[in-house]
Amino acid sequence: MMNTSTVPYSCVILDDEAIFIKIIERYISNIENLELKGSFTSPVDAMAAFKSYPQVDFLFLDIEMDVSGFDIARMLRNNVKFIVFISSHSVYTISDLKNGDELLVKPVDFRTFHDVVKNLISKI
Repeated sequence: MMNTSTVPYSCVILDDEAIFIKIIERYISNIENLELKGSFTSPVDAMAAFKSYPQVDFLFLDIEMDVSGFDIARMLRNNVKFIVFISSHSVYTISDLKNGDELLVKPVDFRTFHDVVKNLISKI
């Protein structure tokens, strides 16, 4: 069951595809109690922004960028409750992603996104 608390879960998106960011932003806006803190196409910009975020609940993180999503996850693991990796390739399994909590394969539909978020929130 989704947490009905009035405190929103903070979300950050890092993906080098701006069009995909727009899709995830729309999904986040359609789920109660999720709040978007920032969206980034640049890993450098995202890392700089994290200095001002004490703790983030969800990081939706592309794997294949100029800087590896795996490296970013390793650096931010202590600042993020849940890391959801995103990939255009289905070659990964969640067991391959030791610093991640879930894996979404593009294209991501709303139902799958919602189910992943709901499942992770239920673990809190």
